[in-house]
Amino acid sequence: MVVLVTGATGFLGRRVVRELLERGHEVRCLVHTPGRERMFPHRDVEVQYGSISDPTALKNAFYDAESVIHLVGVIRPTRRNSFDAVHREGTANVLAAAKQAGASHFLHVSVIGAANDQSYPYLYTKWLGEQEVVKSGMHFTIFRPSMLFGEGDEFLNALAGMIRLFPIVPVIGSGKNRLHPLAADDLARCIAITLGREDLKGRTIDLGGTERLSYNELVTEVAKAMGKRRLRFHLPVWLMRAVAAVSQGIMPRPPITTDQIKMLGIRSVAEMGEVERVFGFTPQSLEGNIDFVNSVGRADGIQMLLGAMPRRIRDH
Repeated sequence: MVVLVTGATGFLGRRVVRELLERGHEVRCLVHTPGRERMFPHRDVEVQYGSISDPTALKNAFYDAESVIHLVGVIRPTRRNSFDAVHREGTANVLAAAKQAGASHFLHVSVIGAANDQSYPYLYTKWLGEQEVVKSGMHFTIFRPSMLFGEGDEFLNALAGMIRLFPIVPVIGSGKNRLHPLAADDLARCIAITLGREDLKGRTIDLGGTERLSYNELVTEVAKAMGKRRLRFHLPVWLMRAVAAVSQGIMPRPPITTDQIKMLGIRSVAEMGEVERVFGFTPQSLEGNIDFVNSVGRADGIQMLLGAMPRRIRDH
């Protein structure tokens, strides 16, 4: 069967495509930027160019697709790609194309914490996207992962940049809020397993890894992976909100936004053991599986502080 993947060349998407190919699926990738598909083995995937904001391009890409895996999302809005335009409108466009093509299963990646609360624009528009899926009338499965990690991720690599630069690592607030890191490779495996699983249709599944860690503990784990010992310096939330507000006004891509600071207080955890119960395998632990943070150098750390993620680290 043909599986159509949106966001196929992204951090998660490339892993999903690889997992599908290993399982013998026929994969078609919707690619926004021509040339990005070169990351995939020659002729192993079919490529259609287009944007989720273009219904005509979607119609051309979705013909005879039996399943659709929708991965497109943004963590920083722009004038052209607002949270609502991508998470709600984009999802509605993809759903319309999937229905017109007669697809039988729509797999959608959201995030833990998505909720009907407009004071958190990112999480609110993620929730709106989920509502589009639920109300579409299609058979669906919604995945809500916690923080994803893996080579090329933005979260741990940015943290590694601070650890590389500073003997004392700045932490916004108490650093006690808990996350539930899940390897992007493991989420890709869960998504691939879901194809053909009738029992997973109509379900929304929160997913995390083997352990829940506070931000303070994440600093310790990344430092340990880099062979460093680091103290932490806790910065008041109100101060960092003010700094972020100023930086948003003068920098095209500030290192952190006021919305991201606000979300630091939201607990992002799933039920323990959910991956094992639902998908039948044990996900990777964070410890021992983040050696990629060692590739972050001092120049990279400075670049990230200035709001630019080096392409050699995050190439998606």
